[in-house]
Amino acid sequence: MSSMLLRSTIVGIAAAVLAAAPAFAQPQLVEPLKPCYVVAQENQRELVTVHAAGFTALSRVDIFLDDVLQDQPSALIDGHVKGTVRAPFEEEGTRPFTLRIAEHGAPANTVTATTMVTRLAVEQTPQRASTAQRVRFEGRGFLTLTTPVYAHYVFAGKARKTVRLGLPKGPCGTFSVRRKQFPFKRSPSEGRWTIQFDQHPQYDPKAAVRVPMTIRVRRTAG
Repeated sequence: MSSMLLRSTIVGIAAAVLAAAPAFAQPQLVEPLKPCYVVAQENQRELVTVHAAGFTALSRVDIFLDDVLQDQPSALIDGHVKGTVRAPFEEEGTRPFTLRIAEHGAPANTVTATTMVTRLAVEQTPQRASTAQRVRFEGRGFLTLTTPVYAHYVFAGKARKTVRLGLPKGPCGTFSVRRKQFPFKRSPSEGRWTIQFDQHPQYDPKAAVRVPMTIRVRRTAG
């Protein structure tokens, strides 16, 4: 689960004094969308920055994500619309979504853009394994592509070992590696372990983007 602080708002306030702004023949995005947005829970969704121009001054503008109305702000006096909306929730995996900004009552004044949303997650295959067995860890939603993903092995509230898994790839920050489930020389202690996946070289239980995986270690006869 990630602990991202999120809120959603679109604002359009006429400024008393405006600098000269370029005119746009048709509505267009001034700030392009990111290649991918990440969500963790229904109430933990990355913000999509909206900045478009070319609308009629002070007109009402409809903001849609996948044809679902998000807000109806007024354009600024220079025809710009600025603000944020939450990325759409994705229960599992990755999918495209579309942002559409349309001037109310003037459907020709519309701009659309498509990008991706991914559910922040890490999975282990096979799900059940011995502690010394090699497993595959696959994750997505680690969007800082220049920073490695780390696995922190935590027991009784303390980090016992940290392993560098490598750089995430692609627009939605995916990784796939084969590793021993527990990379220790000795068998890990019995009990409840947490492997926290994040992009911090030192363990931080409050990392802004993190995925905890719980594993119970038990001794088996023979």
